[in-house]
Amino acid sequence: MFNPTQVAVEEHVHGDTVWVALRSRGADWSWLTPDEAVRLGQALLDKYSPAPQPAE
Repeated sequence: MFNPTQVAVEEHVHGDTVWVALRSRGADWSWLTPDEAVRLGQALLDKYSPAPQPAE
């Protein structure tokens, strides 16, 4: 099960470039552009979030 305390997310600004850095359970940092981070987050939500329940 996903535990948000196991994932570190940092924003790094280098001049005009912004990076989103992700790290989980002591692994090396992964550097993504903000657009890549959004696509990754959306893909995880689409795959793992519960399906909405129909209105009664």
